[in-house]
Amino acid sequence: MESFNIFNVLAGIASIMGAVAVYQFKMSQSKKARADLLAQLDESIAQNKKHSAGELFYLLHRLRMNFEDIEAICGDSRSSKIVYALRKTPGVVTHVDGRFRYNGIFEKEWVRKANKVLMKALAYAMAAIALTSIILMGFLEGTQALALLIVVAPLAAFFGMQVKDIQHDNMVEGLVGSDEP
Repeated sequence: MESFNIFNVLAGIASIMGAVAVYQFKMSQSKKARADLLAQLDESIAQNKKHSAGELFYLLHRLRMNFEDIEAICGDSRSSKIVYALRKTPGVVTHVDGRFRYNGIFEKEWVRKANKVLMKALAYAMAAIALTSIILMGFLEGTQALALLIVVAPLAAFFGMQVKDIQHDNMVEGLVGSDEP
């Protein structure tokens, strides 16, 4: 059996610190490159370079759009939220002809309301099952309580995701509902 060696521990700690330093360095380089791309995008829009603006917008946001829509989004004070909504909910919302709006079946108000009701019902159901399971864990012993804990953990995670999706849908609804150019 090997004895405890402080030098091995110190070497491990130094290795971890080096990995964190390299990660931080790469992240700062990535942010600098992104800032440079944003400056180039602004310049391309100002100079009316349609192809360059489209390609830079795609590199930055992974969205293919017409130059006029790129220009409209970049000129909007809500641009970061619009880009986030377009990336997170493709097919639900779109930005066409300078307008941010719902797309396809989500143009119908009853579909959006049904979606909102179902999302909230699912969130409440997950929360109720998780709370009931937690209460039942107090009355059970050993492996039975552990089995319920295994049920509670994913329910809590899914509940959190559902709440985040509800907040996102409310943000999108606010973006579509406002008339800011």
